[in-house]
Amino acid sequence: MWDRQEFSRLLAGLYHGTASGDRHRAGAAPARLRRLFDSPVEAAAFTEPYAGARTTG
Repeated sequence: MWDRQEFSRLLAGLYHGTASGDRHRAGAAPARLRRLFDSPVEAAAFTEPYAGARTTG
């Protein structure tokens, strides 16, 4: 359950971070997205819980 909650928090930050009014969150969201596109390791780590492959938690 904790893994799913943490992943939900990550997604919310990616989707809504730029509109948060917080300069740090607004800058961190695009940086995280760039890392997902630029790093195969980061992309794989993101894809696993997004696709539901991870069943622990």
